[in-house]
Amino acid sequence: MLFSSTVFAAPPDAVAGKAKAQTCFACHGENGIGIFGEIPNLAAQPALSITYQLIQFRGQQRKGGAMEALAASLSDQDMRDIAAYYAALPPPPAKSGNANLIAKGQQISNNQYCNSCHGAQLQGQKHIARLAGQSSEYVVTQLKNIRSGSRIDMDGTMGSAARNLSDEDIEAIAAYAASLN
Repeated sequence: MLFSSTVFAAPPDAVAGKAKAQTCFACHGENGIGIFGEIPNLAAQPALSITYQLIQFRGQQRKGGAMEALAASLSDQDMRDIAAYYAALPPPPAKSGNANLIAKGQQISNNQYCNSCHGAQLQGQKHIARLAGQSSEYVVTQLKNIRSGSRIDMDGTMGSAARNLSDEDIEAIAAYAASLN
């Protein structure tokens, strides 16, 4: 008789995720929209992206306010369930802004091939974060942190992409991302 040590995880459960995300609502909102511009919107983020971020917070590879402590108590299943909940929510609304800045951001995004990882409309895919509809404040902070090396990405791709961006480029990309739905 053969026995396998393979452990099968339960599929992600968005309903259970909503119950497990109660603490998250204080900052990320029940609707997945951050209560302040510095807090990321989680609505419609790819589930795998949310799960990976939570794993990085739990493992202390990523820093973010209270996130390390909050993620420390989450099991892998909790993370998958919470991610399924937020991924199922409708995306954040597009934000209007300075048309010239948005157009410049679109041009920079195209020249930097942001869509090759983040998707055609920066909607995210698989483990890659959704930027569309994200607050410009959050995107600016994260890109600057990635550029400086204070935030490390999983494979170095974002570090390489952000290395040569000016502050003005980052502001424009953030305005463009915020303008998308």
